[in-house]
Amino acid sequence: MSSPSITLKPTPPPLRPNLVAGIIFPQWGPRSYTTADKNWEPGLKKIHTQTGANWISLYLQLHQDSEFTTNVHIARDGQTPAGLKAGVEMAHKMGYRVYVFPAITLDNTHAWGGYIKYATGTDNQVWFNNYWRQIQPFLQACQQAKCDRFSIGNEYEGLEQSPDIYWHQLLTRVHTVYSGQIVYSRNFSSQLKYPISPWMKDPLLSEIGLSSYYSLIDTETKVTKQQLPGLWKSRVQSHLDEMARMLGKPVFISEIGYRDTIYAGYLPYQDTDDGVKDLDMQAALFDAAFQNIANDKLIDGVFIWAWSKPPFAPNYTPAAKVIHHWYDRFLR
Repeated sequence: MSSPSITLKPTPPPLRPNLVAGIIFPQWGPRSYTTADKNWEPGLKKIHTQTGANWISLYLQLHQDSEFTTNVHIARDGQTPAGLKAGVEMAHKMGYRVYVFPAITLDNTHAWGGYIKYATGTDNQVWFNNYWRQIQPFLQACQQAKCDRFSIGNEYEGLEQSPDIYWHQLLTRVHTVYSGQIVYSRNFSSQLKYPISPWMKDPLLSEIGLSSYYSLIDTETKVTKQQLPGLWKSRVQSHLDEMARMLGKPVFISEIGYRDTIYAGYLPYQDTDDGVKDLDMQAALFDAAFQNIANDKLIDGVFIWAWSKPPFAPNYTPAAKVIHHWYDRFLR
């Protein structure tokens, strides 16, 4: 008697096998990303288990006194090139590809580095020279560790308006010491205010990312989870697609994050709001994002802000399960 035939359901192919599926895992202080950093290695393991990410992003903290000075330096709680090298190597051993990006904070009320802007060629040249001196050792560490991607800047909205010659000079310098992918991360507010600067199409630059903290709602008000995919498509995805079309090539989401509150769709870059804690809303916002990213070939990567960084942290939350569901569907 013959055995009954069994029809096996074929495994669906990966939806976006080449998508950069990342998590940002920022650490602060001179021990950051080293074996002396008690959060780093355990965190990398948990990120893999809880999210299925295949990329990890490391953050570098630079500083200057105000938007009017030009003396860029490592922040008091900044990282070291040796620590960065150790962190990249450990991440690689765990199977991650690695993206590194610097950011600048200021002392005054304008704490965001996007306010830095200079009116003269002299000030621009001095700033770009000083900036190069600060990032060069980190680039050399990245080269030694075979880091996969390095951003020459993060949300430098005012400096983006500096003449192209200074940015091309910076890119040329970076290429002398680093052979990986060189990118730049633009802020969502820049996309709303300014056209693409010509230097962003420089052939020495691999890709442009966008910190995508667009509001899905106009006030602190409740919104149903069923509304979120449509809101994300019109209020976030449309800007990413527009930037990609202006550049003539795909872009990546260099940062996206949502608080764990009911009003997380409003001004999502803020650390606080007046809403109650709502982990399901945080998860629904990520789900809405990934529903739209799934079939959008103009978006080829995502980095989520940020592991172990409340109130955005997805650790052990429904958001982590949503991220894992989509990253697994995209890649495997």
